[in-house]
Amino acid sequence: MTPFRSLQAIFFLLLLGIRADHASPPPRIPLEVEYTGCRAVIPAGPVCVLSTRRKLRLWIGAPPEARIEIRSGGQRIDAAGEPVQDGQRLSLEIPPGAQSLDVLAETGNGKASWSLPIAEPDRETSRDLLSEVKARMLQVHNDILAHRLVAVRKALDGLRLPAGVPAEINYLVSYYRSLLTEREGDYRSALAQVQKAVVIAERVKLDSRQSIAEEQLALLLRSVGRSREAAELFDRARQYPRSFCEEGDLLNNQAWSMLLAREAGERVGDPTRLLEKALETYGTCKEVTPEMRANILINLALAHLQEDRPAQAKELLTQAHELEPHASIPLMLWQLDLAARIALREGRPEEALHLFNDLKDLAQATSSADGRLRATLGKARSQEALGDRTAALETLREAEALLDEQSLQIPLHEGRETFMATRQAVVSLHVELLLEQDRPAEALAVARHGRSRMLRQLERGDRLANLTPDQRARWESLWTAYHEKRAALEERAKEEWRLPEDQRRQERAARKAEAEAVKGLLDQVFLLLEAPGEQPGQEPPPPRPGELILAYHPLPLPRRWVGFAADGKTVAVHRFDLPPDLSRSSPEELARRLLLPFRASIEKARQIRILPSGPLQGVDFHELPFDGDVLLAGRPVVYGLDLPVSAGPAQAPGRHALLVADPRDDLPGALSEIRTVSKILQSGPRSWITEELKSTEASTEAVRRRFDDADLLHYAGHGVFSGFGGWESGLLLAEETQLTLGDILALERVPAWVVLSGCDTGRSSVETPVESLGLAQAFLLAGSREVVASIRPASDREVPAFFTDLYRMWDRETDLAVAFQRAQLSWRQRNPEADWGAFRLFEP
Repeated sequence: MTPFRSLQAIFFLLLLGIRADHASPPPRIPLEVEYTGCRAVIPAGPVCVLSTRRKLRLWIGAPPEARIEIRSGGQRIDAAGEPVQDGQRLSLEIPPGAQSLDVLAETGNGKASWSLPIAEPDRETSRDLLSEVKARMLQVHNDILAHRLVAVRKALDGLRLPAGVPAEINYLVSYYRSLLTEREGDYRSALAQVQKAVVIAERVKLDSRQSIAEEQLALLLRSVGRSREAAELFDRARQYPRSFCEEGDLLNNQAWSMLLAREAGERVGDPTRLLEKALETYGTCKEVTPEMRANILINLALAHLQEDRPAQAKELLTQAHELEPHASIPLMLWQLDLAARIALREGRPEEALHLFNDLKDLAQATSSADGRLRATLGKARSQEALGDRTAALETLREAEALLDEQSLQIPLHEGRETFMATRQAVVSLHVELLLEQDRPAEALAVARHGRSRMLRQLERGDRLANLTPDQRARWESLWTAYHEKRAALEERAKEEWRLPEDQRRQERAARKAEAEAVKGLLDQVFLLLEAPGEQPGQEPPPPRPGELILAYHPLPLPRRWVGFAADGKTVAVHRFDLPPDLSRSSPEELARRLLLPFRASIEKARQIRILPSGPLQGVDFHELPFDGDVLLAGRPVVYGLDLPVSAGPAQAPGRHALLVADPRDDLPGALSEIRTVSKILQSGPRSWITEELKSTEASTEAVRRRFDDADLLHYAGHGVFSGFGGWESGLLLAEETQLTLGDILALERVPAWVVLSGCDTGRSSVETPVESLGLAQAFLLAGSREVVASIRPASDREVPAFFTDLYRMWDRETDLAVAFQRAQLSWRQRNPEADWGAFRLFEP
């Protein structure tokens, strides 16, 4: 389980002050400054009592080009600033007799100032805020260890302290709020608070505190499935100098992080050696408590159980209990969990069921969201082992509802889909039990619900109409703030070229930080609309007449999968193994596993809808061999998101086309493509009214403004897929701006049909079995009916010819899927070696 630091280590490194996030709003400080180095803090002021070294370190929130003047004791202090984040860090020595430290920053936007009252080192104080806080935070720390979360929240929320306290104080409050909200199951707040703590520590170079916060951040990232970033943070943590106690903490944290990854099914190494080394390191640390050693023993027990060594795990649990018979709540939760798993592994399902029920009761009583989910899944497995599959299925429905509820606590851009993926065992077991009971239609519905869980939470549908007047006003206010801040970022991007080279990096860092804040606004917008998704027992959208749904889902065993073929009347099922590296599998081998088991159903279908999961999202099903040709040759193939049918626009679309070409002036072929497309759209029997935005005309604002009237968007330019979960993706537009994934989600109206002639415009993450976001998915969530996009770089010279064929055929054939099929086959016939399969037709 999550390790706890020794009290001495925590308070020697962290405990230097506090600020109340829930206190009355402090007076606004025109210039943002963080400072560190005070020996004490007098509350009235607050006044910084200097140490005998008389040194302070400041971070000033002003850009490198700002003219900064620092004065103290009537003297001007000259100090070279070091660029950090979106400001400057300086080290100062305060002259004797100074009563204040004053900072004036002058930029092109005007002047801003900040002042800090100063006292000499020998100043006697009736109150020292730092000393007072240490006593209070000691109790907070102990309450967190004992899982007395109500007391912790009361203590943190009840603080009333002045504004302008030192950086150590701001850091400490954010750090402890992160620990609290994580244990309350509020990952959104926990991530925000610990990231804030990391930022503060880096600004004023509090290296040891930054290391502690980054370890907490790494554990949180691993909890939501972001293993790569967690591993990078642990590697960085090793760069900081550490005592024996701190080294033991780091080893335990890193091992716990690996255990979490293995719990989620990731293939990472066995952390047993790390834990044994941590236990050995703790032997040289006097501050280590019995509970800390018991914690490592429990972690070792989990490591052995994951390696199918239940006897060793049982012995370690016994040792942990003997070492600390009155363990804290978090330790007790994991002791119960592991004891129940061991009983189940050793063929004692009745005992396991009893223990999992105890775990569930304790988790509910202590508000442990993760404990509730683990207990519910374990309870279902025990019921299955007892042969009571009806009860197991009912318990799994409860677990699915818990997963819906808990996933909403993860911010959209912080890994919600990976969080769901790490809990995918709930869905896989649910599917398997339904299949064992010969209930394939229900199994398919559960698989589809699990796959589309995140996107369904983002689909607005009728939720906006159900907001209260206050909620609606809040929703509109957040949207306004989002659009204003995005516009400001775009303006700054336009002006970046004017800056000297040495200032551009600083400006980019500042814009990146502001972009993260903008994503937070978007998360708050959808938080107002979010509610747990539909119950997994409810039916997802059925196949259309003549359509066959092919869906694929991972099962509990490694590399074991199940495929479904549903035509609206029957559901066929086929289990199969998936090779570890799909890129090495031939098209014939993939077709044998994925298509041929459903040959009879495919041959009768007039259209195929593909619902892939995980790595199968990268497979071009339409290009796989079938009946002597490719699958697409016999019928149209579309790729679905499984969104509600109501995802399309409410109004009937017209015939107004918006054509956007070469916004960055580096794709001359795009201009030719648009001219040809425009002629075809205007000259056909069902002609379109076209409007063109080319080169510098195609700014973000110009494109967004025309979406209100456009029924078709054709974009010929650069698409970018980047950022965690695709959240940095966008369509590049003029003046160094772009239409981001978030911008698309924020649009009140989008074209019914979207054609994206650019690289990676249909790409989304293939690392999770949960459908995630890309540009095409964002348009469909915002209301588009159909999107044509590429899942790879689209560099083939024949791309313009493909779209020429597409529009000609669509003019004669109203069904875009049929027109898309014919255009792709025509492209293939012209050049069989071309990457014609990169483009897909996406539907809700």
